[in-house]
Amino acid sequence: MSNPRKRPIKPDEYFRFGSLEMARFGEKIVMKNSMPSEQFSKMQDRLAREFPDICKEIDEVIGKIADLVKILPPDKLLYRASWERAAHHVNIKSEIEIDEEGAISQRMIDYIQSVIVSVLPANSQEIDVTEERWQEIKETVTKLFNLLNHQFMICQTAADRKAVGHDEDLEEFYFKAQIFWCNIRGKRYTVHDIPFHKDLLAPHDEILKEIYGVGTDGIIEGLEKIQSALLHGIIKATADLHEFDRLIKPKFLEKLEMMEGSQPTGKIDPAELMEKVVKENGWETIRDDVLGRFFGLDIFDLKKVTSLPKSFLDDLSLEPGQDTEFFAEGQYKGWPLRIWPVFRHPFIKMSGHYYCFDIYSLFDNLYRIMQRVVTRKKPEYAQIWNNKQQEISEQLPLDLFQRLLPEAQVYHPVYYRWQKSRGGPKEWCEADALLLYEDHLFIVEVKAGAFTYTPPTTDFPAYVQSLKNLIHKPAEQGKRFLEYLRSDEEVILYDRGHKEIGRLSGKQFEHITICAVTLDPFTEIAAQVQHLKKIGVDVGSNPVWSISVDDLRVYSDIFDNPLTFLHFVEQRMRAFGSTLIQADDELDHLGLYIKHNVYTEFAKEQKGMDQLSWHGYRTDIDGFFTDKLIDPTSKCLIKQKMPSRLEEIIALLAASKKPGRRKVASMLLDTSGDWRNSIAIKIDETLRQQELSGKAKPLSTYGSQNITLFCWQQGVVMRDAELALDHTYAVMLLDNEEERLLLELNYDTDRMLMDATFTVTKANAIPAEKLSKLNDTAEALRVRRIEKSKALGKIGRNQPCPCGSGKKYKKCCDLR
Repeated sequence: MSNPRKRPIKPDEYFRFGSLEMARFGEKIVMKNSMPSEQFSKMQDRLAREFPDICKEIDEVIGKIADLVKILPPDKLLYRASWERAAHHVNIKSEIEIDEEGAISQRMIDYIQSVIVSVLPANSQEIDVTEERWQEIKETVTKLFNLLNHQFMICQTAADRKAVGHDEDLEEFYFKAQIFWCNIRGKRYTVHDIPFHKDLLAPHDEILKEIYGVGTDGIIEGLEKIQSALLHGIIKATADLHEFDRLIKPKFLEKLEMMEGSQPTGKIDPAELMEKVVKENGWETIRDDVLGRFFGLDIFDLKKVTSLPKSFLDDLSLEPGQDTEFFAEGQYKGWPLRIWPVFRHPFIKMSGHYYCFDIYSLFDNLYRIMQRVVTRKKPEYAQIWNNKQQEISEQLPLDLFQRLLPEAQVYHPVYYRWQKSRGGPKEWCEADALLLYEDHLFIVEVKAGAFTYTPPTTDFPAYVQSLKNLIHKPAEQGKRFLEYLRSDEEVILYDRGHKEIGRLSGKQFEHITICAVTLDPFTEIAAQVQHLKKIGVDVGSNPVWSISVDDLRVYSDIFDNPLTFLHFVEQRMRAFGSTLIQADDELDHLGLYIKHNVYTEFAKEQKGMDQLSWHGYRTDIDGFFTDKLIDPTSKCLIKQKMPSRLEEIIALLAASKKPGRRKVASMLLDTSGDWRNSIAIKIDETLRQQELSGKAKPLSTYGSQNITLFCWQQGVVMRDAELALDHTYAVMLLDNEEERLLLELNYDTDRMLMDATFTVTKANAIPAEKLSKLNDTAEALRVRRIEKSKALGKIGRNQPCPCGSGKKYKKCCDLR
């Protein structure tokens, strides 16, 4: 029925069928760049004048939707909506595959349910939802969201520009926030919904038992059954109906044939005959179950699907017409720009039965719903909830980081004495956690606070304040520790009791990442943390990686090698400084990394584009998590394309625990696909040639990565460490290099990699007594390279010199 993509409904899916360029958040940039300023100004004036008319038209459309909802039976309306949504989402694995019809099919559930619980039903309702009525309400809802996503927001922007004190810096984020509020559903991959809520609700087991008579395990069991019913129920009901038909059809035909000879023509009632066959075979229970799920609401009936207590269902439910806020008089009455009732009450109660039709309304909001419900019933528990939430919020990211970086050294929490304000006195400060892995340091700051639940249209200041609380504050705390780390050759770390627990030196680390982890996901904005300065959320020049617990959970499923994960982090931090990359989601960065590796360089190569839209890069990731829903044991196949020879080197480095392995892995992973394929082929060729000659055949690369590689083989070419080092020194002298990686790979007789030894050689470490001999070796190497190249054909004077210097041949070894 559904798929677990992270963003089931994406704004671009609407925009593709409308004015994509105008709706893209900064339509001011697109339109200003594509038309003369005078023409642009006139168009803006026209749009501003149209704004009141657009608002009036939306009010009329919403009024029509409400009038239709009042007279239509809500159970049959939501039943039809659920089956149509299932038809649009079957076999969908990624959000990129959803068309406009698929996007609207979701609105026919969550928005329509919000209207049902907000308007009082008519005294006399129609018996059924006819095809004509269905098309009428569906077309009206489609019109509403087209008006809202396209015309309203553009006209609103034009009108806002006329206002005194209008802030253009806030404009695009205000625009974007409204788009996300109205359209984005699915805060995390569906496969992670249950683990997330299990982790977060577990600390509150006792209070849940006190209130509902059932603890975390009972609630999670109920949630699992709801999830299964909504994901697979319609497909299973369809299959079971076909199976029941195959079961009963032979018996029915047999009975019919027997009766045709003894009954007058036209006297046989097929329905009565079918009922008789069912009763004779004792199939009443099977029949009722199948028909109840296929033709009725049993799939969505929470009393039939789960054993959750009535008090729990009541707290999460509303009856038709019960909500008093969504359609309350005032601006935006019934508009999707208000708080939707399903955000606070995902269940609906009809005729004494409780139903759940929408998996996203439930799981996107459930944790915060439970927090509000519990603390309302037990006000004295509010602070306890916050304390427990803080504890699990700080521990959970560390658990996920340690899945990504096994054996990382962790300090949690960390206290130190430093200035809380520039020039102020030194005080005790706290960092939530430090993670050390090789030469990487993660300064982790966790924020468990909720992102504002109020809509940006009516409370944008709260939206900006949430960004400051959940991004800016942890970024400032992380930068404070970084300042402390850089304040001395070595700094002291303390525990809560102010006892020393360790010492660090900034020189230990080549990469330091300030990581702001949030409990609530808002990765559409967090992914652009470096671009938030213009709305008052300035994280400074130091890269800050703002991610949610859900993002970390995704990474822990995707990456199976800590060195590969660290390489991704390096690229992610490079993207922080890029003005070309403004991704809509944190996982777009992962998709870009998988596809383009050093994707900041790829962005630079896209000439003529000031800013790039990264759409569709998560398709394979979405597909993986769809498959994982079906088979939780499935292993991740979402990796960069990499030849097996290189992959086995990276895997061996990770398993070796040798100091310096991270830098070696990053040097190898920084290389392009062509280089990767070339070096893998050359390793195989070298192993074959050495078996024939019995002599070592070194390989060297030049350019962005200076690597010399030796392949030692048991029984063929035994390791000669001095030979390898001297050859590397000679290559460095020939090419006038400051630094080069010497990588020695040890293979067995079957050409299987057994071990790797590596050294980062430096020019200033070359022994003076060897310099003369090494220069001779370098010259001989240069001559061999030139002769070998000439043997393959004439060397062009403007070609790179075959000696490897990086210069043109005519300015290097061309002696003419």
